[in-house]
Amino acid sequence: MPSAIDVDSGGDVGDWRIAAVTRLAQDLPAAYPGGPSHKSGTAVYQASLVKTKQGELISFTTPSAVALALNLAIRASQEAARLYSDISYREVLTPDGMGRSVEGATSHVLYDFFEQCMLSAVFSFQALEAFCNQIILRELKEAVEVKRRDKRVVLPPIELERQLSTSEKLALIIPKARKLPTPKGKAVWEPFKRLQEARDATVHLKARDQYSADQDSLFFQFLSHKAAEFPKAAAEMIRYFYPVKDSWPRWLHRLPV
Repeated sequence: MPSAIDVDSGGDVGDWRIAAVTRLAQDLPAAYPGGPSHKSGTAVYQASLVKTKQGELISFTTPSAVALALNLAIRASQEAARLYSDISYREVLTPDGMGRSVEGATSHVLYDFFEQCMLSAVFSFQALEAFCNQIILRELKEAVEVKRRDKRVVLPPIELERQLSTSEKLALIIPKARKLPTPKGKAVWEPFKRLQEARDATVHLKARDQYSADQDSLFFQFLSHKAAEFPKAAAEMIRYFYPVKDSWPRWLHRLPV
């Protein structure tokens, strides 16, 4: 199979979120009477077939779940940046000195901004969850010994997918599957931890995240960091596990972040 770039060198393969595509190395005759035949060089896609509740069969080119989640996160972060520039403030005196207060007339813009930040954080993290689970079930060929509740247990891939957190998968399991050092402690890890904190705070909204002015609160994070950092953190973590660029999936080459 040619590299991911060669597959799409003419720009004729289609949407960047397609999960898998290659080109035929030789002519392919019809698989059944009356079926289609294909010439060498024809793009071949992974396809999905679903049956609706009404019994209708629908086939489609399979998308990458990782790319779908990242695209949602990127679009949300772009919208968050646009909204942030539309928020109006006025100077106010606070117990800690001069500060700014959001004008009441643009409170709805601020809330829209928070919503887009929440989407960006959740779907950036979801992209990493999907990536980890895909690698575990496709590339990990053996059970792995891990620590669970102060005991060492050996878990097959299906149980690793179910029982381990995303951070455990990224630090321990995916490096083993891809024969790479752990990213923990490296430059990609700190942005990932900020993403994880924002995602956890969004999904498990505690009282301090809803009302508090605490510097660890969710809204503090959103106002202190650009939402674009979330999909970027996810993308950089994924790229870490593909040190050779020619081995990148096609969608990773075309990822707009």
